[in-house]
Amino acid sequence: MITLAAADTLAAGASAATEVTSTVFGMTLNAGTEAYLVLDQRQLAAAPATIYTVAGATQAFIKSIVVVNMGVVNRTFQFFRGGTAAANAITPIFTLVPSGMAVYEDGYGWSIYDAVGKLQVSTGSGRYLRTRVFTSGSSFTVSADASSIFCRLLAPGGGGGNCTTAATNAAAAGGGASGGYAEKTFAVTPGATVTYTVPAGGASVTAGADATVVSGGVTVTAKGGPAGVVAAVVAAPTTILGGAAPAISTNGDLNGSGAPGGIGVNLAAAQAASGNGGSSLFGGGGVGRKTQGAGNAAVGYGSGGGGGCILSGGAAVAGGAGSAGILIVDEFS
Repeated sequence: MITLAAADTLAAGASAATEVTSTVFGMTLNAGTEAYLVLDQRQLAAAPATIYTVAGATQAFIKSIVVVNMGVVNRTFQFFRGGTAAANAITPIFTLVPSGMAVYEDGYGWSIYDAVGKLQVSTGSGRYLRTRVFTSGSSFTVSADASSIFCRLLAPGGGGGNCTTAATNAAAAGGGASGGYAEKTFAVTPGATVTYTVPAGGASVTAGADATVVSGGVTVTAKGGPAGVVAAVVAAPTTILGGAAPAISTNGDLNGSGAPGGIGVNLAAAQAASGNGGSSLFGGGGVGRKTQGAGNAAVGYGSGGGGGCILSGGAAVAGGAGSAGILIVDEFS
């Protein structure tokens, strides 16, 4: 909030007259009586000049200011308090593109928008700016207007168990577990480099690798999902375990695990059902199967693959693949 005392002044100027429009919204306080109103609205002059003077025995509180470039070329503007000298400036010199807009809001600072309303610059802190999603690569550069990032990290899921074959019996492997999850907010410097790993999902009977994000010397680790257990063809009835839930993530503000894979069940030579893969926040585990065939792959991100299934001594089959990890980054001013 910009506070003006009795007889205080607000001044502003632009780089060209009659092209930059300014509207100042606020509240006045006089002997305990509040009034909410437009304090001033005009096209700014080409040199800094007073645009509002607080009446005697009154205080003014500026809640918001909207500045619009109505011209066809870039224009600049600047605001001042208590005079028009350089020492009285309360903003830097801002530049607006044609039809661009600048908005000051109490508690958020200044935001600069282009002609179609896309945010270009924000001077306020804590404002949501954008979401960035990373499913490959190893690093990214913090945007020039960001001072903090909120990271959601999901590790890949494990692969479903495979099945070996022998004689005339059945086999049903367990499903792979989903990957661990972590959340972390980092204070960052614009232009800084943040490194990360978001591995691919585990292949048949292979665990997912760990996912990481590193900023300011702090490493957050989400653990990859364990694989489903291999099933050998044996006489019924038998059960085969799915992958266990991964260990709890480390160094996050919120540290989570994943979902275990489902159990495979062998009831008879022609009756078996493999385990489902564990599902994650951003994906579904591979569905178990009750017919001869390889396990179903997970979908989305961070989920476990389904277990393979053999009936009546069929050929060996692989487990379904787990799905890859993902890093979701929200940037804030």
